[in-house]
Amino acid sequence: MFPASEILLAEAAGKTLDALEASSSPKGRSIARRVRDLKLILLADCLHGEVVRKSAIPSSLRAKYGLENLYVEDLPDFWRLLYTVVKSEGRRIIVVVEIVNHKNYSRWFPGRGR
Repeated sequence: MFPASEILLAEAAGKTLDALEASSSPKGRSIARRVRDLKLILLADCLHGEVVRKSAIPSSLRAKYGLENLYVEDLPDFWRLLYTVVKSEGRRIIVVVEIVNHKNYSRWFPGRGR
């Protein structure tokens, strides 16, 4: 297991999470609850998610966030949480870059079979 010292949210992920938490939809609140529940899992093992091959990281995400690695966690209702692991001063830090619905995820990863 590879523990992380903290989890940060990129601006886009933070806005999406805020919208899901404020949602009147039970599905939205369920997705937000799962994101919160993942915090302890990811802090204990930052490599918990499915690894995206470096060559399969979408160029738009690579350019926007400067990604060297990318992991995916499944969320309810076919949503996905995308995160990267960075090192700073010898510590592992998780940065949640995007929380996306199936439609947006499929645009970045066409034919991924998920």
